[in-house]
Amino acid sequence: MSNPLDKLVGEKKVIAVVCNQWGDTGKGKMVDWLASDWAEFVVRGTGGGNAGHTMRVGDLVHIGHTVPCGILNPDVYNLIGRGVVFDPRGVLEELLELEGKGIDYKKLRIAHNAKLILPQHLVMDRAKEASAGKDKIGTTGRGIGPAYTDHYARIGLTVNDMLNPDIFRQKLKRNLRDKKTLLEKVDREALRTIMQHEHLGRGIFFDWRNIFDEDAITERYVQYGERIREFIIDADALVRNVLCQGRRILLEGAQGHLLSIDYGSYPFVTSSDPSVEGLAKGAGLHEKDVELVLGVVKAPYMTRVGEGPFPTELGGKESARWCASHTKEDEEMEYPDASGDSGNEFEQGVAVRFRGAEYGATTKRPRRTGCLDLPLLRYAMQTNGPDVALTKLQVFDGVPAIKICKSYTYNGPDYFFAGKTLRRGNILDVAPNDVHVMEHCTPNYQVLEGWDEETQDIKSYGDLPKQVRKLVDFIEKETGAKARVLSMGPERSQTIVR
Repeated sequence: MSNPLDKLVGEKKVIAVVCNQWGDTGKGKMVDWLASDWAEFVVRGTGGGNAGHTMRVGDLVHIGHTVPCGILNPDVYNLIGRGVVFDPRGVLEELLELEGKGIDYKKLRIAHNAKLILPQHLVMDRAKEASAGKDKIGTTGRGIGPAYTDHYARIGLTVNDMLNPDIFRQKLKRNLRDKKTLLEKVDREALRTIMQHEHLGRGIFFDWRNIFDEDAITERYVQYGERIREFIIDADALVRNVLCQGRRILLEGAQGHLLSIDYGSYPFVTSSDPSVEGLAKGAGLHEKDVELVLGVVKAPYMTRVGEGPFPTELGGKESARWCASHTKEDEEMEYPDASGDSGNEFEQGVAVRFRGAEYGATTKRPRRTGCLDLPLLRYAMQTNGPDVALTKLQVFDGVPAIKICKSYTYNGPDYFFAGKTLRRGNILDVAPNDVHVMEHCTPNYQVLEGWDEETQDIKSYGDLPKQVRKLVDFIEKETGAKARVLSMGPERSQTIVR
């Protein structure tokens, strides 16, 4: 009996899994699934510990942050590429968790030139966000942005520096100069409080006079380096070699295209480029090396974490404010009977969160929920291509009617954008990459019939309810997408290849 995966991968040797939305679409499941039966090498190329990729195999549930999602497969090499910002404390914590679950990580490899996250990056991240007020962007506070900033400012450190204490100390002193100048204006007690966090060693890096204890940072990071020395390699050279050998390489994206520093709703973005372009570069390859880009799309809804425009958000600004300041426990207490049939859109959004378990794997924050947005999908496909995987369709089992956004109506003031003036009433089929436009866009919806059946155990496309197939056909017809894979649940087996 032929493997249904063969229909998807054929003779391809390099596949990339990216997200065509704001993240949290199920990339972890997709990567684990492909690694279990196809990939020989899984390479993570962007982002850092701000990612949260959930994998489920039977009773085993594992949430990865920096370690690639092929790690549950002992025969697969998992590489952390040079495009990643690397927090050794967080990675060592992940490795301890893997050990506790009996998961072998001997084939983990770490790029020697991955960018190093240091204590000052976490402090800068958290101090800046705390003082931003209404201008905050919703960062996870894990030092991602400041680490990338230092890289492009040419004052960053790399993983390899931890193996050379004198070089580490020298580069650390240079890196800290401008940080100390900026932080001199911040209340010392506030800084001490920030540095009491467990991610910052519960205060061991704090010095009352100098802010940062350079000796403590150096000592701790040299210890980190020794603990991971055996995994540190020239990952670029390895990836190029296995590419030439025709080995099967799977590139693992993090975050989402709509959060890209280059393509996202700037400034409400992450600090790397999660598109296929950024992923390939961060993994040590060229975009042209990628033979299949699988853009993951949560359907028929989508989510966003943090600040920024979200035209189809259920509950609008009320939802955004709630998600920024409440927890899952708050929702369970306040809205125990939230239903998708409610006439209140905010409560519909809560119900979707409950059904889809839409709470951040890293941040634990409630995710803002809304209807599937085809203008945004069309926009993402311009870069990542037409091949998509539709995930979490089972979340809408039993929902009688499903709304999908086909286009926007612009309802803002006259605004000059990309060579022309947008005026009130203009119809937009493709989402514009401009927050000043997006915040004035009203969705135009198409309502589709829902289905009553449970779908999570259905194994073939033809056996799905006709309403599911009509939904898939509608998405393909409206966007030009090719729905290659449907995920009907978190398990590897709950995957249908078309």
